[in-house]
Amino acid sequence: MNDEELLELVRRGEPSGTSALFEKYSAPLLRFSDRMLHDRGEAEEVTQEVFLKMISRADQYDGRASVSSWLYAIAANACRDRLRRHRRAVMVPLEAVAELASAGEGVEDRILDRQRKAAVRRALSRLSADQREALVLARYHGMPYAEIALVLEISEGAVKTRIFHAMETLRSFFSEGDPQWNAVTS
Repeated sequence: MNDEELLELVRRGEPSGTSALFEKYSAPLLRFSDRMLHDRGEAEEVTQEVFLKMISRADQYDGRASVSSWLYAIAANACRDRLRRHRRAVMVPLEAVAELASAGEGVEDRILDRQRKAAVRRALSRLSADQREALVLARYHGMPYAEIALVLEISEGAVKTRIFHAMETLRSFFSEGDPQWNAVTS
């Protein structure tokens, strides 16, 4: 069954639709929320909230966007609400899913990899929340710009602008010569 058919099952109150959509989207939505909130516990709550809203608002889905875009939009709005509510600085390290070290990888390689990831997280923390949100959806979740525009409720041109400015900020960060990045790359 495709996502729209599964959502139709949700509308009819059939648990199999909810279960299938949860199985398919819970992990990616959790990663997205965790990257936006930088708090695993809150990210888990947001993910649960997305599926509760999906169940209670299934009739509001109008089909203009894909079901996945609709779910990401719910998650993005829930993350924004939490950030506003907590009135805290937005620090969103974009940690990749834990990767297993390859058999030939030595301790030095793993240390360098961790240092590179830390440098990237520092650079990404310099982005505005809007830029980071668009970049996360594009680069880490592979969404096309048109879909990101639907999720963030902005124009496709605005998505392109946010990602362009994000990339410029990241380029300047790394060209400024972050001492830890230079130590890692030299």
